[in-house]
Amino acid sequence: MIRRRAVGGVFAVLAGAALGLSLVVLIVLIATTALQAGPITSMRAVSGAGISLSLRSMDVPGTRDTLAYATIAQVEAGSPAAGLGMARGDAMIAIAETAVDRPSRAWDAVGRAPGGREVTLPVVWMPRPEITLGTLRATAVDGAPRVVLSAPSGSAQAGALRAGDVLRTVGGIPIVGTRQAWEALVAVAQTQGTPLELVVERDGELEIVRWDPTLRAELSFVRDPLRAWWTFLTTLSEPRYPERAGLLPAFVGSVYVVLVMAAVAFPLGIAGAVYLEEYAPQNVLTRVVEVLVANLAGTPSAVVGIIGLEVFARALGAGRSILAGGLTLSILILPMMIVAAREALRAVPQTLREAALAVGATRWETVRHHVLPYALPGILTGTILSFSRALGEAAPLLLLGAFLFVTYVPQGLGDSFTVVPLQIFEWATRPQDGFATVAAAAIVILVAFLLLLNVVAIVLRTRFQRRWSG
Repeated sequence: MIRRRAVGGVFAVLAGAALGLSLVVLIVLIATTALQAGPITSMRAVSGAGISLSLRSMDVPGTRDTLAYATIAQVEAGSPAAGLGMARGDAMIAIAETAVDRPSRAWDAVGRAPGGREVTLPVVWMPRPEITLGTLRATAVDGAPRVVLSAPSGSAQAGALRAGDVLRTVGGIPIVGTRQAWEALVAVAQTQGTPLELVVERDGELEIVRWDPTLRAELSFVRDPLRAWWTFLTTLSEPRYPERAGLLPAFVGSVYVVLVMAAVAFPLGIAGAVYLEEYAPQNVLTRVVEVLVANLAGTPSAVVGIIGLEVFARALGAGRSILAGGLTLSILILPMMIVAAREALRAVPQTLREAALAVGATRWETVRHHVLPYALPGILTGTILSFSRALGEAAPLLLLGAFLFVTYVPQGLGDSFTVVPLQIFEWATRPQDGFATVAAAAIVILVAFLLLLNVVAIVLRTRFQRRWSG
């Protein structure tokens, strides 16, 4: 007896340690994800100013080095950035004295800038090539590439450049191409500052021209965390720019799929549990069905996805629609709902059934008016937890053929769709700056929604238990 108690105590300690370690790991993962999602506020602040940035790179001639720089990929009409004269194709040089050689540097500069909700920061940018330099012509002299300034722009003329000048180097970087000439100006402005030292060949002689082709102004940014998160949740997804990414299509798709799943799995799950627990005869067939239901509850979700693809998408012709997705997930959670509902029905005291039958109630009246109300808290808890698992599933819907992202809100059961887990997967696999941040933000929202569902399950269970006991 003493030995058995000692072994039991050891297992209890191990179980407690495993539970505590799991809780610590979960908290660390959630905290890490939340920190990863932190820049969403500054990303939305840059987007709110009307700017979307894109990462570019330039190969340094004669070396294996590359220099990164950030261009303005989009400027929203009527925005503060448009009011300053920024345009698509311009290069962002610096924000608040921080060199912007990639989009993440711009978001970091805005996020770290001292001040409150709204800050005004100095920005430096270089206009697109035709505005900065003018018309360039590529040629070759003794087999070596040369770039000739055919028609200088107003900015180039202000920098003492003339038509016919041959651009040789800037900041020590050789100029070998028309586009590369402007890229070299951008890279040197970011790394060495301005004015630039441009070596040109003029009338057969080399001359050094010191020139600042950049523009400077002050731009206002609004850093509002609540607004940033709400905008992220309620806007359409822009697949090209992470600062304009939105979760609305995926969130609505998840809600639609869960509603279809609930409409199918909830009544079937309760009906199956009631039959197996209250009506089914205790024979070999019933035991076989119980074993099958228990095994189906542990079926890999990928197998369920293949079943949904063959049965609902192809055989029934539902295609890659919300209806097919909801029916597929209903197969996934139906066994779990039956098991949870049966456990809740087993918790009903047998004396309650016997008392109802003793006063003349039929078996159905006993189940309807006494057993189900008593078991309802457990049934609702199991149902909500099953829905929580389905809400986080991605493999069945991926095998079914759901899209990784859509740019519209689905309107009906026959529309194509995506869900939050698939959208997270798509963002997390994108290599561009910022998509890891929006993926982390989507994870935070999904985890918060799942925690909310669990809280609802606890509240409903407690309320119904009090009502029944009262």
